[in-house]
Amino acid sequence: MSASKNKVLVVGMDGLRFDRLQAVGAPVLAELMASGAYGTSLLPYGEAGTPRTESAGEVVPKAPEPATGGRTIRSRTDSGPGWSSIATGAWPDKHGVVDNSFTAPQFQKFPDFLTRARHARPELSTAAFFSWAALAEHGAFGPAAGHRFVRDGYAIGWAEADTQVADAAGRHLAEGDPDAMFVYLGETDDVAHDLGPHCPEYAAALQTQDAYLGRLLGAVRARPSYAGERWTVLVTTDHGHVDEGGHGGDSEEERRVFVIVCRLGEHLGGRSLSGPRLVDVAPTVLALLGADVDPAWELDGEPLPL
Repeated sequence: MSASKNKVLVVGMDGLRFDRLQAVGAPVLAELMASGAYGTSLLPYGEAGTPRTESAGEVVPKAPEPATGGRTIRSRTDSGPGWSSIATGAWPDKHGVVDNSFTAPQFQKFPDFLTRARHARPELSTAAFFSWAALAEHGAFGPAAGHRFVRDGYAIGWAEADTQVADAAGRHLAEGDPDAMFVYLGETDDVAHDLGPHCPEYAAALQTQDAYLGRLLGAVRARPSYAGERWTVLVTTDHGHVDEGGHGGDSEEERRVFVIVCRLGEHLGGRSLSGPRLVDVAPTVLALLGADVDPAWELDGEPLPL
């Protein structure tokens, strides 16, 4: 029997603009929104007037930090800062990742939510699956996070890497007994860099990822122990894109992100969440797993109201 009746699946879709998600049509995500809760917010950072990241994972130097008082978060709207904020529950000025270089991460002080869950409750089983190898290589999701499956989208192509990640994650859900899982899919971002988020190829990548999500949910629902489990699913992204493709700046299109939350088998009414932030994902997962957030952790996020 599982160590925890409450189980959590977090699925990340890189560079997914919420307005394009609504316009293109993705039936599985639409189902989660209709039966769950969702909302958008703007990232509290972005580099105005600097070159945009033009390919997935590209390193573009951060602009010099101005001499200003108070808390000013200086970071590009790139994948490194976005996924690190999702993983840790803290913003870039705390976790230290301000672009895709991962030059000075503070993951010892601000570890990922899977690592924190296992520290709080060592009996928990956790797993992470990535098609962007940097998330494993630089420790955004550390080795203590449990089972890790890593593919390199640059080396084998993002479509193939996502396919392998989705297959492996589905097998783990069907054959293993995870209490918390993170799954990263990257083709939407890769296509947007090349062709922008309004092209048919972007819509096709989104629909493919939506189908992968459907397979993961099918694997959960087919678990022999599913009737005795309470699964919460969160879907999010790390940043948006400008219309011509690319990010890093401070436009609303680049800063707009979303969080979708759904409890399988329950109905939250498709209600609106008020400004859910990327840093709220980690505290939400920890709360669901019974690992209360310690104020000494200095997290920026809070558990989402479910």
